[in-house]
Amino acid sequence: MSTKETINPAEAPVLEKTKSLGIKKIEGQEFYIVGVNHTRGQPTKFSEASKGEDGKVDYYTIRVETPVELEYKDEGKIPIDTFFINSIAYQQIERIPNAIERLNNGLTRLGPCKSVLRDSNKTDGYNYRCLAFESDPDY
Repeated sequence: MSTKETINPAEAPVLEKTKSLGIKKIEGQEFYIVGVNHTRGQPTKFSEASKGEDGKVDYYTIRVETPVELEYKDEGKIPIDTFFINSIAYQQIERIPNAIERLNNGLTRLGPCKSVLRDSNKTDGYNYRCLAFESDPDY
């Protein structure tokens, strides 16, 4: 018999599902990021094409300091503080030393920043959404 501790995934706590929208909904608005999350989950009709060999897709979200009143499904306007971002925006945050850990521990906030659409230098006619900071010309 093994003396190692056994972790049963069935006993894991259920995470509260947050009401989230795409970052495009606040394009051009200034915000501060206070949390970052990366999970893998079941694809939706919007993410089906990017699923991995395990049938799951990567989801990235940020939590902003000040909720924004936005239309959410059939609920009308409600305060939203969690937004889906793409892997490019996540990588921007990840490049800042210890940023994700510090944000998720409540030690700091990141910003001000905005969501912007930039032209790709690598692929003609392709735009990508990312974060812009005060030092960026398109802020």
